[in-house]
Amino acid sequence: MPRYFLEIAFDGTPYRGWQRQPVAPSVQEELERALRRVLHRPEVAAVGCGRTDTGVHATRFFVHFDTELEGLDERFAYSLNAVLAPSVAVKRVIAVAPDAHARFGAVQRGYVYRIHRHKDPFLHDRSHLLRPELDLQAMNDACEALIGRQDFSSFERVGSDNRTSICDVRHARWEHTAVGYAFTIRADRFLRNMVRAVVGTCFVIGRGQRPADHMAAVLHAHDRGQAGRSAPARGLYLDEVVYPFIDRP
Repeated sequence: MPRYFLEIAFDGTPYRGWQRQPVAPSVQEELERALRRVLHRPEVAAVGCGRTDTGVHATRFFVHFDTELEGLDERFAYSLNAVLAPSVAVKRVIAVAPDAHARFGAVQRGYVYRIHRHKDPFLHDRSHLLRPELDLQAMNDACEALIGRQDFSSFERVGSDNRTSICDVRHARWEHTAVGYAFTIRADRFLRNMVRAVVGTCFVIGRGQRPADHMAAVLHAHDRGQAGRSAPARGLYLDEVVYPFIDRP
């Protein structure tokens, strides 16, 4: 049966994350509803590239689904967008091999965390308001400890069911933006709550409450209690998912 990938984007504010929930709205539920309507099928399963927490956004998220229909293209994307909620958009439809998998086929993922320093109604729930100035040099010095393949259990949500806490972080850096700051991180995989816990630990360092080498100490402690409080979800965006069989736009 033909398999397709959808590249989508979503505002996570109205949803309890990507994954379908029994009593709360989810991006998966909204997308599957649209797929059923457009494909005229009673059931369509959409498999996502990963899970996102409540309120987390995505500018690039991939989903796969199967259908007997051949040749789905941008007209299919148009039809989906016509029935999807305004908070979810389909950007591309890609025909893939029948065994291509949205979750297990990805070789790299990336997130960006956005901060603005002055109240802005147009950034509400899409960026984190943090007025104090942060020491980006200290935060970037601290982030050097994150690079490489190692155990990130100190930044993992307590009670998570991951088989391993080993991740290969390839890039982690803070930059100034026109309105505040942005943190970009790239890795082969991420643990639940990992990026928000890393960002929260950076806040502690950026405010001068801990030195830059505190990040390495937290990492080696293998204890979530040593890391900073998780940064709010509203500033976090999944912005990169890389597959060897899909060209980047």
